[in-house]
Amino acid sequence: MLSKTKLKKIAALKNKKNRDHTNLFLVEGLRLCQEALASNFNVQTLLLDPAAISSAALNNITSVAQRDNVEVLELDAIDVKQLAVTVNSQSIFCVVEKPNYPAERLNKENDSFIVIVDRGQDPGNIGTLIRSCDWFGVDAVVLSRGTVELYNPKVIRSSMGSVFHLPIFENIELQPFILTLKQQNFEISAADAAGDKNFHQTTIQFPHALIIGNENQGVAKNISNLIDYQIKIPGFGKAESLNMACAGAILISHFKIH
Repeated sequence: MLSKTKLKKIAALKNKKNRDHTNLFLVEGLRLCQEALASNFNVQTLLLDPAAISSAALNNITSVAQRDNVEVLELDAIDVKQLAVTVNSQSIFCVVEKPNYPAERLNKENDSFIVIVDRGQDPGNIGTLIRSCDWFGVDAVVLSRGTVELYNPKVIRSSMGSVFHLPIFENIELQPFILTLKQQNFEISAADAAGDKNFHQTTIQFPHALIIGNENQGVAKNISNLIDYQIKIPGFGKAESLNMACAGAILISHFKIH
């Protein structure tokens, strides 16, 4: 049974402060809950309104949850309003424990191609970039200190479940981290509109780390001297620039194929 106290604690996970304090985050939507349950993440609780979900989907997801000893609690329409962050909620949620990915896990044997995000601020862009990294088989994603929180609901939604598919390291201090990568013989490149190499004329060496900088400021000055070269994507229209997600997808696709 879902008590008012427990509902209040779960609803509090919509706030970053409470996610940080509890080391938990809230997932909303049928597909995302299915992805969470199918992953190696520790799903603590599945919450749903049986009246709002088809019987087939209800039977399937509750059977998976029960198999994995996940607590299943029923909601009503009023409860859903307290938990939902979307306008048209699917009335299904998961409480999930954040994984522990120590930065020391990254090395050239396990991760030959990683993508580093430097102070990315738009949660939709971050989630979409993570989805592209997942699609093209990037080995890991690193989010610098100052980047929007990985477990922001919009990041999770725009990733379409990819946050559950590959290791993502967040709140990383980039200067010492990149120095460590260079000691492991990683080649370091960065996307930059004023870069010295066109991406389609560039062949990267592995292991490789591609840095995608802040939407407005680019790559931070304190790491720019650690970059081996900068890569640009030539434009032919009138747009001022590409956003982080678009630029990342173009470069990752090219480097994985070539």
